[in-house]
Amino acid sequence: MPIEKLIKKIKEEAEKKASEILKEAEEERKKILENAEKERVKIITFAKREAQERKKARVQAIIEEERINEEKKITAKKREIVESVFKRAMVILKNEDADEYKKHAKRLFKLAVQDGDEEVVLDVDERRIGSGFIATLNKENGWNLRLSSEREKMGGGFKLKKGKKVVDFSFPTLFETVGEDLLPEIVKILFQQ
Repeated sequence: MPIEKLIKKIKEEAEKKASEILKEAEEERKKILENAEKERVKIITFAKREAQERKKARVQAIIEEERINEEKKITAKKREIVESVFKRAMVILKNEDADEYKKHAKRLFKLAVQDGDEEVVLDVDERRIGSGFIATLNKENGWNLRLSSEREKMGGGFKLKKGKKVVDFSFPTLFETVGEDLLPEIVKILFQQ
């Protein structure tokens, strides 16, 4: 399926980027641990005059603090990678050829349409779907959707409006919603945890 190829491509790019960032983070972690070890030796030399228990506690506290700081940095890098995966996926969807995009759009409309007589608002830059596409959807599904003459800057996708009710299927909203649900799974795939 085309979406599987998209997911595979995104996954490959994300894995490559994750590998690079994790390598950098590992090198940085080693430097930090080397510096922590040097600091530990200094403290031990100084602490020989002090009680043995105080010395051990202080060394352990420094090492633990460095470990915690490194974990925070790695977590931030992982979050950055995941965000870049979603941004890349959005770019791929925005630049997808018209036929593939229409296939994805049909599936999204089937999920979004509730009553079948909503007004369809498209993105200001949308050129792949229009009144002909909406007419085809209406015919195939027995709907009576209307294409709005107004367009909105929404970053791709569409919105359905009926009275005060709005169903937002813009790309940023979809990625935000789906992203939060899939975040643990994506992190697991990317970082094999």
